[in-house]
Amino acid sequence: MIFLPRRDFVRLVALAVPASLAAGCGDSEPDQASSSSASSTSTPAPPDGPTADVLVIGAGIAGLRAAEVLVANGRRVIVLEARDRLGGRIYTDRSWGVPVELGASWIHGVENNPIAALAAAKGIPTQATDYESVMYGADGRRRGDGALDDIEEQVADLVEAGREGSPDTDEPLRTAFDRAIAAADLDPSERLNVEMGITASIEHEYATDTVNLSATNFDDGANEGGGDALLPEGYDQVFAAVANGLDVRLGHVVTSIDTSGDRAVVVTSQGNFQAGAVVVTVPLGVLKAGTIEFLPALPEPKSRAIAKLGMGTLSKTCLRFESQFWPDDAELIDIVPSVSRRGQWVESLSLTGLVDVPALMMFNAGEFARAVEAMTDPEVIASASSALKPAFPEFSAPTGLLRSAWSVDPFSLGSYSFIGVGASLADRDALAEPDGRRVFAGEACSRDHAATVHGAYASGEAAAKALLR
Repeated sequence: MIFLPRRDFVRLVALAVPASLAAGCGDSEPDQASSSSASSTSTPAPPDGPTADVLVIGAGIAGLRAAEVLVANGRRVIVLEARDRLGGRIYTDRSWGVPVELGASWIHGVENNPIAALAAAKGIPTQATDYESVMYGADGRRRGDGALDDIEEQVADLVEAGREGSPDTDEPLRTAFDRAIAAADLDPSERLNVEMGITASIEHEYATDTVNLSATNFDDGANEGGGDALLPEGYDQVFAAVANGLDVRLGHVVTSIDTSGDRAVVVTSQGNFQAGAVVVTVPLGVLKAGTIEFLPALPEPKSRAIAKLGMGTLSKTCLRFESQFWPDDAELIDIVPSVSRRGQWVESLSLTGLVDVPALMMFNAGEFARAVEAMTDPEVIASASSALKPAFPEFSAPTGLLRSAWSVDPFSLGSYSFIGVGASLADRDALAEPDGRRVFAGEACSRDHAATVHGAYASGEAAAKALLR
C-alpha cells in the first residue's frame, strides 16, 4: 500500500485461495461518482490562455512521471497542481528537523521496482525493513516472539474459510469473516486477537473497514519481490528527482476539462489553459466527488468504475516523546485493543531507528481513521495515549504531534483506492482506458500495483506512452 507495508499476509491469502475465487471478474469514501460524468450540455469554456501539447492535471508521482516521459519525447507540457507543493500523496514533513512521512512511506517490493531503481540511480538512500513486531495483549502484557505471525496466519485461514462458504455473488469481506469466525468457535481472547489481526493485516493494508471490501476480489493484484524499504532521508527526494526541469504551475485548482472542441480547454482557478491532450492524474476521491466537470461526459464504463472502486483512508498520527519507552527491538508495535476499542490504535511504527527521533507513527484505517482526522490535536493525543498506556507503564506525555488529514484534504479525499463490494480489476482497467484526448493515470488505474507509489509511477508512464502512440 502507499502508506503501509505489504506484508506476507497478502502472499499467504493468495496461496490459500482457490483459483476460481482468486480470479477477478473480467488515486472520504463517497460511494457515487457524483458529477464526474457531468452533462456535455454545459457551455464550453473560452479557449484562451497558455498553450501546450499536453496538460497534466496533478503533480503527484503519476503526473510527474507522465510529464517527464512526454518532455523527453519532445512534447511541450504544463503540469497543473492545485496544492502549493509537489508530490500529491507523497508528503514529507520536515518540521521536526528530520523527514517524517505523512503520506507514502515504503517502497513495496524492491525487485524490478522502478522507484527502487530510481532511488539507486539518484543516490537516494533506502533502508530495508523487516517488520520486526512486538505484540501486547489487551491486558497490556507482552506476547512472545512470533505471536503476530501466528495471528496473521489464522486470519489468512479465516479468509479462505469465509470465501469457501461465500455465495455465488460478491459480498462484504466482513460477512465472510463473521461466518468463518462463528464456525471456528473462538473464545473471547482468541476473538480479540483475531480482530486485531484483521485490523493490522487487512484494514490497515487496504485503508478501509472489511465491511467495504469485496470478499472475492479485495486482494487481487500482484506483489513485487525482494522485500520492502523505507527512505530515511525522505520520500520527497524521489518526486523531486522526477520533477526536475518540468513546468509545474502550483495553486491551479482545475474545475473543468473540455475536450469537445479542436483543442482541449482546462479551466483553473488562475485562468484557462489549452492543449492537444490532457492527462488526468487526480486521486480517485476527487473523481468520486465530482469537483471536476468533464466535457463531453465520461463514458459510462469509466463513470461506473469510479463509482464502484472505493477510496480508503489510512491516517498517520506521529507522537514525539522526550525519550523512548518502547523496546529497542521493535520496528512495529501491535496492541490488542479492548472490545469497545476494536480497530483503534492497533499498530505503530517506531521512528527511532529510521530518523533517530523518539517517536511513534500510529496508524488507523477506515471509519476510525476519518474520525481521528476530524479530531482536535488534544483529542488525538488523548485518544492515542490511552491506547499506549496499558502496554507501557513508563509512558510519558508526548512533546510533539504531526498528523495526516487525507480524508478532509479536498485534493485527495482519501489515502488510496481499494476494490469494494461488486468491484474487480476490470474496473481499474476501465478507469485507466484512454478516452480520446483524455487519458487517466494514478494508483487507482494500476491493475496489479494499486495503492503503491510504483503503481502510480508506472501508470503515469503508461498514460504518456498512450499519447505518444
